[in-house]
Amino acid sequence: MSDYIHRKVASPMKRSSSDSVIATKVSSEGTAYKVYAGKHGKYIDASDFGTDKTGKTDSLAAINAALKAADKEKAAVYLGGTLYISDQIVIDSSLRHVKGLFGDGMGATQIRFDKKQSGIFNSNNNDGDIREYAGILVDDVDNLTIANLSVEYTRKSDFYMKGQSYFGKVSGILVNDADNTLISSVEASGANRAGILFTSTRAAEKDSRTGTSYKTRVANGEIDETDSRLPSGENNRVENSYLHHNRVGGLLVAYQENFVADGNTASWNGSQYDGGTGYGIAAMAGTYNFGITYTNNYTNHNYRKGLDVHDGTDIVIENNISNGDRLYGIAVYNRQFAMDNVVIKNNTVVQDSSFRLLNDDDLGRFYHGYAGIQLETNTQRRDLHTDNNANYEISGNSISGLSVYRDALHTYGIEFRNHEHSIDYTVNITDNKIEGHSSKYLIAAINDTALNGVKGAGSGTINISGNTANIGEITKGTVPIFVEEKNAADTLRGNVTVSDNDITIKKNNGVAEGVQLIGNAETYTVADNKFTLNGNLDKSIVSLIGTSSKHSTSATVSDNEFVTAQKSKLNSDWLQVKNASHVAIDNAQNGKEMDTLSNLNTKYLKAFTATKEAADKVEQELTTTFELDKNQFRVSALFTDYDQDKLGESKVYSYDALDNTYNIHTLNSLDIL
Repeated sequence: MSDYIHRKVASPMKRSSSDSVIATKVSSEGTAYKVYAGKHGKYIDASDFGTDKTGKTDSLAAINAALKAADKEKAAVYLGGTLYISDQIVIDSSLRHVKGLFGDGMGATQIRFDKKQSGIFNSNNNDGDIREYAGILVDDVDNLTIANLSVEYTRKSDFYMKGQSYFGKVSGILVNDADNTLISSVEASGANRAGILFTSTRAAEKDSRTGTSYKTRVANGEIDETDSRLPSGENNRVENSYLHHNRVGGLLVAYQENFVADGNTASWNGSQYDGGTGYGIAAMAGTYNFGITYTNNYTNHNYRKGLDVHDGTDIVIENNISNGDRLYGIAVYNRQFAMDNVVIKNNTVVQDSSFRLLNDDDLGRFYHGYAGIQLETNTQRRDLHTDNNANYEISGNSISGLSVYRDALHTYGIEFRNHEHSIDYTVNITDNKIEGHSSKYLIAAINDTALNGVKGAGSGTINISGNTANIGEITKGTVPIFVEEKNAADTLRGNVTVSDNDITIKKNNGVAEGVQLIGNAETYTVADNKFTLNGNLDKSIVSLIGTSSKHSTSATVSDNEFVTAQKSKLNSDWLQVKNASHVAIDNAQNGKEMDTLSNLNTKYLKAFTATKEAADKVEQELTTTFELDKNQFRVSALFTDYDQDKLGESKVYSYDALDNTYNIHTLNSLDIL
């Protein structure tokens, strides 16, 4: 268990030498047993019923007898030694009063099973009922704890099938339609599906009144998580566990509400030959999940992803470490159910450039890309009934070791994609740190909002601010910071801000040296950034391209510092602008002020300059967003949301032309309206 990150925590249901015998009883089958009392409540020792602690003979009958007695006593069952079971341990509604299973610790108490599976799992909908193949099954029983033991599936011949990423049905522990389950300090390994699996078979059952399943009704927008009839596992938790060398994933969850995975280690899950599976911890595709939290977990060299959500909303992924996971460190997206609130915060992601897959076992040279953090909405482009005003946050993360493998286009530090057709959304990509040898993109927001051939609303509020990056090379055909809206309507919508970033690039073979922004946003602001650009500068540093054929977007490029190896003055084509009213002002190259560039007429350029000077007097370091047009000029906001978040509530800036929402109603004192 050298891979396991040990955390010193209080373990539930751990046996102690100070535990006392409170009763001696005889089971209905005539077996005498003792009832113990310890710090965590009553328990029965399964060895009283004849378990073989050497693992040479089958202990299942003895464990079942102990469970029956524990149900009568409303107690837990203690398991000691190495125990072989010929079939599964089942805790179902007939044992509803059992409090849990526990042992002496991972490795000290070992449960081993080798039951052969029949058939192949159908992964098209993740609805297959595979309860019978779990080593330990908890079925329709609430408030149960499993702690301080190891579960291992030992049938190696059922672990891998070429070209079959999801054939497996066997899980170490399966919890079905249960609430308030705690799995703590458990090791689970060798399963051809998951070390630990949480799910609900009721979610896929058809309602006799409607003829459709709850899963379908949620997908259709008929009911949501507030419906009291909705089947789901509520308030389940996995903590401080070691989940490794399982075929599909260490921990998989489906149909959960308020699920927490905290302090776990998930390592080397998947197969070295296959890029299709190998998740450290994942919420499963095609299942509704409301409230998924991953905190303080360590994922290590999983063969696909470290931390993953395929479907879910109200997601928090915070303070985790992804070390060397092969294709993605952290990935969140949704296929069949709405996802309108995601926070990915303060995580550490390290790419291992040597841990790659040259040839997938059936797809060939398919899995060559990598993303440190990926967040993607509505991958199958459906009407998912997503709430308006969706919020997505990727902040405070550290990504290192980036390296492009075989020129794979899909190589990102941070990747955001949006396919929601019409919702208003805000994505904040802030205060992240990115380092490495090479990448295609450092930060990218690539959106396509078309639905069924109809162009989408396009841009929302996209804020890329406060990030630092130091990369050896941006390889050909790409851009360090890239925002693109595809298939958007001709109307303008949303605001894109790139501010306060500190980006160092030693070599750039991309299509722009620093930033390229393409789309239908009302305003584009590139301000207060520092770009350290080495090598020959033969492309624009900032590229702004409006895509609306009816409207001219607004672009402000101000207060940026360009540190260049090129000592001569940059030509005016350092700024590329198409279909946008723009002003580039107060920028500097190697400490020297650069010329103002603008396509505004003299009157409005003068008005803009006066307004910007007034804003700079309020606070020089804050980013100012403007709306520009060749035939008019107005100010929409003085400070960006990112700036205000930095200021906090205690420090509020204002002057005569501002109200407390930072909107300018009149600028009569400046004589520009």
